[in-house]
Amino acid sequence: MPLPSLSPRPLPLLYRVAGLVLVAGLLLLGIIGLIMPVIPGIVFLFLALYVLSRLSRRVSAYAHSKPWFRQHLRTLHLARGLSLGARIRYGALLTARGIVSSLDSGWQWLRRQSQ
Repeated sequence: MPLPSLSPRPLPLLYRVAGLVLVAGLLLLGIIGLIMPVIPGIVFLFLALYVLSRLSRRVSAYAHSKPWFRQHLRTLHLARGLSLGARIRYGALLTARGIVSSLDSGWQWLRRQSQ
């Protein structure tokens, strides 16, 4: 399955502004998630990069040059073939996995601090 092109099509100004607001919110959640182990911050940072890559050609070229981004983008595009219910379940499972992983990391950190 081919990945989307490197040069996104030009978007109207309203969509670009809304996209930038969304990117700012996702970045904020991502930074909070890196500080607090309960929120999976990496997921929000990836989503911010994905949305920003849809808005900017430079960011798109940079992101597509990174193998980890292409791998996750391929997974994201494979999920497009799923029904809406399956997408929601898939997203919920990924979120639950991230939360459990974050809680485990926090628990391990607390155990190290108490010793």
